[in-house]
Amino acid sequence: MLELFFFILGTFFGSFSNVVIRRLPYGNSIVRPASHCPKCLIPIKWIDNLPVISFLFLGGKCRNCKTKISFEYPVVELLAGLLFLFGYLNFGIQCNLIIFLILSVVLIIISFIDMHLRIIPDILTISLLIFGLASSFFNPVVSFSFLNSLKGTLFGGVFLYLVAFLGSKIYRKEVMGGGDVKLLAAGGSFLGLSNIFLALLIACFIGGLTGLFLILIGKKKKSDFIPFGPFIAISIVMVFFIRPQNVFLLASHP
Repeated sequence: MLELFFFILGTFFGSFSNVVIRRLPYGNSIVRPASHCPKCLIPIKWIDNLPVISFLFLGGKCRNCKTKISFEYPVVELLAGLLFLFGYLNFGIQCNLIIFLILSVVLIIISFIDMHLRIIPDILTISLLIFGLASSFFNPVVSFSFLNSLKGTLFGGVFLYLVAFLGSKIYRKEVMGGGDVKLLAAGGSFLGLSNIFLALLIACFIGGLTGLFLILIGKKKKSDFIPFGPFIAISIVMVFFIRPQNVFLLASHP
């Protein structure tokens, strides 16, 4: 029963995330006006605003003007629902579940904004960084250590900044945005010193494979820019979820 509760709760947070994704980058309020169709501007009734279900019931179209609704809406809602479900199954009811859920929602928002506009708003990364440091006392991934959280923040930010700086000098163009640097620094506050390096390696691996695949199928050229933020976000969630430091401890104590 609790599994279903967390999944449904996650879809509602996903629905809210959709609002933030489409309003925050443009400086619009995420509270007012109420949700409305971007085409006919008619407010959406609550019955038509239920996560996933309303999209399916309406056939992916606005009830009033029949304009197609982006398939991204239910994707974000389902993604948030699944992360809430898996988070509950993995952590149970404890502090690091709350940390994981908040982290996941913000990373979903960041990822889709970056994919749309190739920017990562500072308000999101800085807020995430502050929350990561503040929650370090309750976070077993950083061994409940503020110092470890701070080290992860500094390493993530400084290391990726150096990579971006050297890359821009070698290729004579920007290879990584400042938002990516701040995002990895924020991730370091949740993962600590050793884990943030692992997250960066995973992000580079997944990003490299994705870029290669898109080039092979003709969707991208070698010179095209591919947002790196979503890959950093995926790797942060993965590392936080599997808690690799626990794996290492088990391996060292047979």
